[in-house]
Order: sequence, then structure tokens, then C-alpha cells
Amino acid sequence: MPTSIGAVLLGLAACGAVLAFEAFAVRDDLQDAQAGAARLQVAAAERDTESLPRLADDLEESTARAVEHTESPLWRAGESVPVLGENLRAVRIVAESVDGFSRQVVSPAVEFVSSFTLIRDPVTGVFDTAPISAARDILDAAKRNVSDASTALAGVNTELTLVPVGEAVAQYEDMLGEMTDLLDQAGAGVAGLSALLGVDGPATIVLAFLNNAELAALGGGPAAQTLLSVDNGSVTVVEHVTSYDFPQGVPADVAVDESARLLYDDILTAHINGAFSRPDLPTAAAILGAQWQRIRGIRPDGIISLDPIALAMILEVTGPVTVSSGEVLDSGNAVSLLLNQAYFLYDGRTEADDFFQRAADAVFTRVMAADYDLWAMADALSRAAEYGSLMVWSSDPETDALTAGTRLQGTLPTSNDPETVLGVYFRDRSSSKADFYLHAETVVTTNTCDAAAPGYTVETRIWFDFPPGIELPVFVEGELYDFNRTEVFAYGPVGGSVVEAAVLEAGTATATGPIVDDLGRPAVKFTIDLVRGQAGVVRATFAGVPGEKAYGPTIVRSTPMINPMTVTLQDAPCG
Repeated sequence: MPTSIGAVLLGLAACGAVLAFEAFAVRDDLQDAQAGAARLQVAAAERDTESLPRLADDLEESTARAVEHTESPLWRAGESVPVLGENLRAVRIVAESVDGFSRQVVSPAVEFVSSFTLIRDPVTGVFDTAPISAARDILDAAKRNVSDASTALAGVNTELTLVPVGEAVAQYEDMLGEMTDLLDQAGAGVAGLSALLGVDGPATIVLAFLNNAELAALGGGPAAQTLLSVDNGSVTVVEHVTSYDFPQGVPADVAVDESARLLYDDILTAHINGAFSRPDLPTAAAILGAQWQRIRGIRPDGIISLDPIALAMILEVTGPVTVSSGEVLDSGNAVSLLLNQAYFLYDGRTEADDFFQRAADAVFTRVMAADYDLWAMADALSRAAEYGSLMVWSSDPETDALTAGTRLQGTLPTSNDPETVLGVYFRDRSSSKADFYLHAETVVTTNTCDAAAPGYTVETRIWFDFPPGIELPVFVEGELYDFNRTEVFAYGPVGGSVVEAAVLEAGTATATGPIVDDLGRPAVKFTIDLVRGQAGVVRATFAGVPGEKAYGPTIVRSTPMINPMTVTLQDAPCG
């Protein structure tokens, strides 16, 4: 809520006693609204659902009073006065926007949150989807409100306003930007529920459980998959499959970009575990759909992918589950048991995948019980999505649109505004499960010394941290080579170009290339071979588009790894 309006309105008091009274009243009401919004945020963060309705009512009263004062004939007449008028109009637009947001977004959302629950019929097992449909309606209204407010503020000429008024408008525009991000996150969650429960009608959904011990850009190969039939709250497990149910070595009938074929070769479409090699969930969904078409004659309507890292976050909320074979899975052991210990306990070719499937099925069954803290689960799923461990794709455009702009969508942004997103991704090429021990660190140096041509240097170091003296099962060690082969893919800014691709520390051997434009970005592939005790260091330098102004702050996205990649961001020295 803008805090500088009060100082501006004091200056406007010279316009007359009546207008001064109105000005002071608007100032007081907006300050009350600001304080009320802060209390509402605290209550929401603390899940104080009993206080939320009262606080929402207080906020609505404050904003309504503010708008009422700006509707007076004198105020409206003052808006036609040169210089003064643009200041008054700006304050009125802010007041109206805050009031509209309170009435059309906050109040309905609070009412919804205070009463939301997932109800499952104990006899049929069918969920009531009405609350999810209601949430979608609220989100649609909220997005329209934010869009309308942004349009109204864009019409204010801040060159004609006093500095504090212009700052107030900019402050509120920033708040609308933050609200857009929050609405996108909420929409992504609703999209996931909509797809899982068949809110839009009958659909087939594939739950793909990715294996981070054998990395691919989006997490790993879909070692286990579950086919679901969903329809208006009814969820039925049709069958479970593993990677061994799919043909290997023969490309599936699916069209992919030539740049993707060059970077990720035939493994992308010919081996099911290569389907998630490219950092683009729509590509993975198309390949998975083609693979299911040839083994079962169906094209899934939706894909929900998650990995043991996400399962561990889910188990924090549900508590431990017991796998049908007797193992107890909890948030503390899920990653190590599923991605490492299982290969010491079971044969790596089929038994480990079967165990992976049993564990995933146990967690899914527990989640579908819906007898836990739903808001805590929402937080867990949000964290999983932000790490890249949970993604959702839907063939329904409306459902898929709800994930737009979020990590849940599994795509890279298509512009460098509001953030310049770079990518560093990994893929195992040893056909091993050794990535349980893989570590990585990346240093990104952003060079904006020449504002007309920003530069980005991405330096990545990888190594394996095997426990001393450990003897790994052959399936973990890998059978293809007597070293570990890892591919590193560095993606630059949208529309940029590659300046340099360099090998700083080769390990046993490191190859560079190809260098292509992929997903609207420059991309460099490095293939690094390492034995125990070695590290590989590679560097890619990218240039932005000369003269393009919309370069937001630099951030890095990466493969969701068992050992999270450390990222250091720094600015190049100028002068």
C-alpha cells in the first residue's frame, strides 16, 4: 500500500477547506487500509482462519471510505485543474484500485480459504470438485482485477504529478506485480488439482516418477509411471508400468525441434528414460504421449511428474507410509532409500524399479486420503514445484494456462523481463545411478558495464563425492564405461548468442558442442568424463541482444539434484 500519499495530500490542502478535508480523509482511510492489509497478511501466513473474515471486512470498509471521498463533486472538479488534476486523479485511481482489489479479490478469497476443504465420499471415494471450480472462478476474477488496475495506473502521467504521487503510483504498480506472481502460483496449484481430479471431465493422466540418481534436465528418467482415469472427482488407477515396459532404441513417432535432436540425440525419443532430457515439459509430454501410444494405443490428456525429492516434502505433511513390501518410507529416508539404498537391496534392472513403483503408489494412496493439513500440503507442493521436482502439463488449454509463468509449467521463460533466467542442466550418459553422489557449483558473472550489450559468464564445476572405499553395485557404477560421463547444458538469455565455450578442467576428457539455438536461447553442450577424485570445470559466455533494455535481474535454473547445485551470482567490475 503506498505510504507517501499522505504527504502529497497535505500539499493539496491549499485547494480549499472542503477539499482539504476530503484529502485528509482519503489519507487516513488508505493508511488504515495499509495497516489492515498488513494484519491480513500476518493472519494468512499464520493460517488464522478465524480472524481472516473480520480483517477482510475491516479492509473493505477502509477502502470503500477512501473511494467515497474521491467521488465528491469538488474532487472530480479538481481533477480538471492543470497539474493539480493529475495528482488528484492518480490518488483516486489508487484508491479505486485498492478498493476493487479488496472487494473483488480479498473478500471472496478469504471466504473461500476460511471454508475450503477437500471432501471425499467414504463409500465411492469420489472427491467433491465444487471447491476447486470455485477457486478457479476467484482466480479468474482476481486476474481481471489486477489487469484492470494495471491498465488504469498505466494511464497516469507521472511526469505531471508531484514526485511523491509518482512514487506512490510506482509502489502500487510493484504491489500489483507481486500479486500477479502470487496469483500465478495459486493458479498453478489449482491446475494441478484440476488435472488430477478431472474437474473438466473424463481424462487419462500419467503420473511419472522421475529418478534423480540418473539425471536428465527435468530431473531424471521416468522409471515408474502410473496411468490414472479421472472424471469429476473420481480417480481410478488403471495400471502401473516401469521403463522396461517401453521399447528401447527405436525412436517414438513424435516431432521434436532439430535443435533438441542435436543437443540430446536419439536418446530423447528412442529411450523412455531420455524423455525428460530437455528442460521443457511440453517436449517431455509429447514424447511420453507417443511412447504410450505405441505400447497402449492411448495419448494421455495430462502429465504430472514428481521425484523422490518431492515425495520427501509430501511425507513431511502426511507422515510415514509403509510400502507393500514392508519398508517404511518417511521424509528423512525417502531420497536415500529410493535413489541409493534400493540398488544395494534389489536387482537394479527390474526389482529396483518395482520397489520405486510400490513406494510411489504408497505415497499416492496416502495423499489421496486427504486427511492431513491441506494448507501444509499446499506449502509442500509449492516448494517442490519451485525446486523443479513437481511439474504439470495438460492438453486442455485452460488448465495448462493456469500454470503459465510458474515453475510448475516446466518451461523456460520466453523473455528476459522481469528476470533474466539462465539454465544449467545435467544428464547422465553412463547408464548409471551414480548421480546420487554428484555435486555441482556454478558461478555466474553478469557484465552490464556496456548497457547496450550485457554479457553473462556461466562457469560450472562438477565432481562425484563417493564415500571412501565404497564398492558400488554394477548398476549404480554404470556398465558402459570405466568412468562417469555427464553432459552439462548451459542456456543463455533469450535471443542471446554464444561468445565462448571453454574447458577449464577436463577431468579424464571433456568435449564441447554442439552449440545451437534451442528454446529461443543459445545453448552449449559439454560432455565430461570423470573418474574418482577428478573434477570437471566448463565455462560458457553469452551476449545479450545489443540495445535491448528489458534485462531483469539474473537468476539460474537447474536440474533438481539430490545434492542441490550451489549458485553464486556476481557482477563484473567496470572501469
